[in-house]
Amino acid sequence: MPQELQRPGLYAVMPDGRSALLVVSGGAVDAGQGAQSRLWHVGFDDGAFRQVSFGPGADTAPAVSSSGSVAFLSDRLQQGRFRLYALKDGNVVGPIGDVDGTIEKAIWADDATLVCLVAQEGLDTPSSDGARPLRWSGEGNPLASEAAPRRHLSRMDIATGKTDKCGPETGSVWDFDVAPDGSLVAIHSADPTERGWHDARLIRISPHGAIDVLHTPAEPLQCPEFSPDGATVAVLEGPASDRNLVAGRIVICDTGTGRTTLPFGDLDDISHIAWLPDGTLSATGWSGLGTRHLILSTDGNVLSDTHDAATLGPTRFTARIDPLAGGSAIAVRETDDQPPELMRRGAGGWTTLTSLNAAILGPPRKTTAIDWTSPDGTIIDGILIEPAGAQGRGPLIVVVHGGPTSAARHAHDPASALRYVAAGYRVLLPNYRGSVGRGRDFARGVIGDPGGADFADILAGMDHCIAAGLADPAHIGITGVSYGGYLSAWATATSDRFAASVVISGIGDLLGCNYTCNHAFSEWVGGGPVSDPAVRALLVDRSPLSHIHRATTPTLMLHGALDQCTPVSQADGLYTALCRHGVPARKVTFPREGHDIRETAHRATLSAEAVGWFDTHLG
Repeated sequence: MPQELQRPGLYAVMPDGRSALLVVSGGAVDAGQGAQSRLWHVGFDDGAFRQVSFGPGADTAPAVSSSGSVAFLSDRLQQGRFRLYALKDGNVVGPIGDVDGTIEKAIWADDATLVCLVAQEGLDTPSSDGARPLRWSGEGNPLASEAAPRRHLSRMDIATGKTDKCGPETGSVWDFDVAPDGSLVAIHSADPTERGWHDARLIRISPHGAIDVLHTPAEPLQCPEFSPDGATVAVLEGPASDRNLVAGRIVICDTGTGRTTLPFGDLDDISHIAWLPDGTLSATGWSGLGTRHLILSTDGNVLSDTHDAATLGPTRFTARIDPLAGGSAIAVRETDDQPPELMRRGAGGWTTLTSLNAAILGPPRKTTAIDWTSPDGTIIDGILIEPAGAQGRGPLIVVVHGGPTSAARHAHDPASALRYVAAGYRVLLPNYRGSVGRGRDFARGVIGDPGGADFADILAGMDHCIAAGLADPAHIGITGVSYGGYLSAWATATSDRFAASVVISGIGDLLGCNYTCNHAFSEWVGGGPVSDPAVRALLVDRSPLSHIHRATTPTLMLHGALDQCTPVSQADGLYTALCRHGVPARKVTFPREGHDIRETAHRATLSAEAVGWFDTHLG
């Protein structure tokens, strides 16, 4: 298993623009523990790097006011329930106030007040954060209530801790921003559950509590941002399989007239936006196998446009660069041979501000960007990673990314592929139809066609590697997480091209998953509601379980017991069906884990199981 990274994540730049507070996560996670993270102070000019919070638990989401006051979130008192804390003169103060849930985000409204997004117990985290149940009262608490839990907004006085709810009294708020006059803009849905996010609208909440709808979108929304004068709101809208995975177009809403425009036309694949003090807009998104950053004027002009063959952003789901005064910028950056670090971009290029992972190199390898042609003529790209010195034909493992509105990109360990490279395998990471970074039409190409053209794209990539003399057609394996797990299960059920399959947090029954998972993924990928007979028929036909009688591929299933996005019942059904049809199969369920696997011992087991399965069946 590759060495554990210390991962730099969210950060907040101090008002003088010369330093930032950075969240660093990683290290060992013991059984029953949650994620571990701490706050560090990073100096841009002097290179100072010092830890300023010490847990226990997770310290995260720093927020800095215009005067330099610092607040952050921590679950140090109760695992999984985040409260508000402050940093004053180097000391941690708190918890501050009390809310009826866990705080997921806090923004300074002024130097004395923060607005907090609060999630009540009984909801779930998004798939990008493990799709775990929000529980902190103990497993014995049935959480019986007449009212459905929801996400809501509260204002908190930092000095007294006094809190007052604000915004809609029903439904859920998914994200928000605060204007200079104290008004709020929020992404809100009438359905308070995770399914509601897919149908959310953009609303404005006046300082007096009046609510107006600013924008009713055709596709999911992300990252609402008030302009510096509060006169307009920018928000992202685009195809997205899961919350936090929007990569789309920039919509501008006039808060006075309610007029909505697309001033930047077909500019697409943007996942983060931020207004700059001069009224221009910083936009960061995905471009092919890398990242793109633009500075935009409100009249629709592109003032600058830079591309980087790297992953830039605090998470692998959100591209983000933050401009600084003087023309420089900061970002968490990683490349094929550089683990993630907080870095600064200046006239001479990128310089490293942290050295969290300087000793972590990974196995010796060669990484190549490749492309090939799918049967319908569409050009598909991807990444090929080969062990150093690999020659001639050999076994190949196809690692399929999840989402599907994500992508394989230039990164230190894309889709955790290095565990296979370290074991001597070539790895192909294809960006099949449904991936982001190629525009809206390409991302939408999976809707209404799961297991169709996307799977053909993957098979064409395998054939490309075979034709190039890199892959032995009798020794090819496939694996993936989430939607990548679904396509791996689809390969098991419908293809004889693979010698082994490893399905991680995957789906075996698209229709059944619609009723057991916490969000509307099946309806999204199916292209409509399951009340439509054509959609139901499609979901049944494109479910691996519907074709399992044809399966011959030995298949390993790895799944978290608490996964609310693709429930473990999906692995149970697939495993039982394979066994009944005499196909070699194995299932490993990880207690306490969600859609991702976090505990150190479990991560080691997952890697050993996956590599061992391929070692056995690929020869």
